[in-house]
Amino acid sequence: MQVIILAAGKGTRLRPLTDETPKPLIEVTKGKAILDYIIESLPPKASEVLLVVNYRKELIKKRYGVKFAGLKIKYVMHEKLDGTAKALWACKDLLKQEFLVLHADDIYPKEGLEKLARHQLALLACRKKGRPTGGQVIVDDRNFLIDLPDYPKVVLDDYLLNTGAYKLDRRIFDFEPVLVNKESLEYGLPQTLVEVSKKFPIFVEIIDSKAYFQINTLSELKRASNYFAQGRPLER
Repeated sequence: MQVIILAAGKGTRLRPLTDETPKPLIEVTKGKAILDYIIESLPPKASEVLLVVNYRKELIKKRYGVKFAGLKIKYVMHEKLDGTAKALWACKDLLKQEFLVLHADDIYPKEGLEKLARHQLALLACRKKGRPTGGQVIVDDRNFLIDLPDYPKVVLDDYLLNTGAYKLDRRIFDFEPVLVNKESLEYGLPQTLVEVSKKFPIFVEIIDSKAYFQINTLSELKRASNYFAQGRPLER
């Protein structure tokens, strides 16, 4: 199975660490980068990784080459940085029937990705409390996707956070990428998937794990570093 990892962004919220280093190569623990952890978390059926790159792409290519951790590695240039949907569309000609799509600034628990990979169309959500730190996931009583709204600026007792991990197939390319909003110049994969779900059911696999980490800020990086520095594995 192919895996697309979106690794093109500049990581501005992690400056000054990203002034010279692309965010996927920021170390979580000594000698081990964010992207190393992501690749380690991939399910056994993964055979090839497509890294979507732009900012400091030469450093990413130097580190991972054409084979890493037993996986074939290919690189896709995302020239315009015009959203996650367009980043996926840049891979279209290289993709076979089914594939995972992941973000290069999220570390996922192994079991979550293994469960996600069993579905045809699905996304991975994490159960959370407090102030949402990303897009929410709204599901029906069978855990199928209804909506992916922007996160509110309020504290919630319980909500589902979109982790940015998706199991998709080539049916998605029958749809046009959707703008994040009317004022945006970026095309969002979540917004596009909402349109897909109106025709094809998208299952939401829910995890409740302390081993899922968003790494968008210095404080989030510190939390992940503290966790893995204690020798804790990627949870199953």
